[in-house]
Amino acid sequence: MKQIQIPLGMRDIILEDCAKKTALQKRIEGVFESYGYQRIMTPSIEFFQTYQNAFSEVNEQDMYKFFDQDGQILTLRMDMTVPIARVCASKYTKIKPPYRIRYCSNVFKVRQMFAGQLGEVSDCGVELIGLDSSHDLEVLVLALDTMEAIGVDDYQLEIGNSDFFKLACQTLQLDADVQYELADLVDRKSMVELKEFVKKLHLEDKEAHFFMELPLLSGSPDALDKALELSFNSALKAVVLQLKSLYEKLSELGYGSHIQFDLGKVPHLDYYTGIIFEGYVNGVGHSVLSGGRYDSLLKKFGRDLPACGFSVKLDYLLSVVKAPKTKTIKICYPESKQVEALKKAQEVRKTNPVELVIWDREEVEVVE
Repeated sequence: MKQIQIPLGMRDIILEDCAKKTALQKRIEGVFESYGYQRIMTPSIEFFQTYQNAFSEVNEQDMYKFFDQDGQILTLRMDMTVPIARVCASKYTKIKPPYRIRYCSNVFKVRQMFAGQLGEVSDCGVELIGLDSSHDLEVLVLALDTMEAIGVDDYQLEIGNSDFFKLACQTLQLDADVQYELADLVDRKSMVELKEFVKKLHLEDKEAHFFMELPLLSGSPDALDKALELSFNSALKAVVLQLKSLYEKLSELGYGSHIQFDLGKVPHLDYYTGIIFEGYVNGVGHSVLSGGRYDSLLKKFGRDLPACGFSVKLDYLLSVVKAPKTKTIKICYPESKQVEALKKAQEVRKTNPVELVIWDREEVEVVE
């Protein structure tokens, strides 16, 4: 029995789910292409050192690792952003930025037993490389149009900004270890632990209040008004005002009803450098789209370029999207008239898919 099983976190996609995934990918890639993003393909295997270079801390337990013939550590790619950063640093040196890049590739991540998540998923995404945060609006609009293309009745894009948390920590001169622990508590919205941790920092009341309220700054655009009240310096206020400006522009473009905010969204402090956003649809218990600004990543590969992007996990959407309706024509024929049936099929396939069916009658017939 073990000979026909597959590894933990992997799965076969067949029949209707396969049709759903293919149709969904086609719709999403059509949106990317309509925005002028050009497709890129990178190897499934990267040097482990490439990821070590990209991230200050790499969780090796999350990566599929093995060795090549020279003893160097290889890994199945765990995302597409790092490979694209590598390509831009090595293959795009003679091409003037900005670069609008799109992809749809499988990525791999080791999952813990009983976690209920997939170890291999298809990632469809874009990267806008070479333009600063004044162009975040383009990426957000593209993300919203991508959510629309999924074809569900309701969806929300939840926007935050990692700078809101980081600027507060920098102002208070909190060291890196404190920042990471504080970020984890805020991100998990662990209010009891957060209260105890903030108390130990001996902050002024307004500063302590800021961190205690941070996990609660989510929901409708009204959350931005509360964030503005809690901002204890001009730099923090500037971040909130930037988000307010983005919301006004998105509303003007007709997307206002699909926008939510979360100022307590503070994961991956060494990666994101500005806006962070996630897309949600009814029927899926976690985000199906995620992205943000990462202006520091490409510098680690030798090119100091700002960047912003996002990706959609196709596999997590299969339970909420509908299978495409396709009309397949059947051509029934006796075995003695196979050539005649194939000739007829050649004509019919110009307009419809054809399935050949053997039957016991003497004539070739088209059955719709």
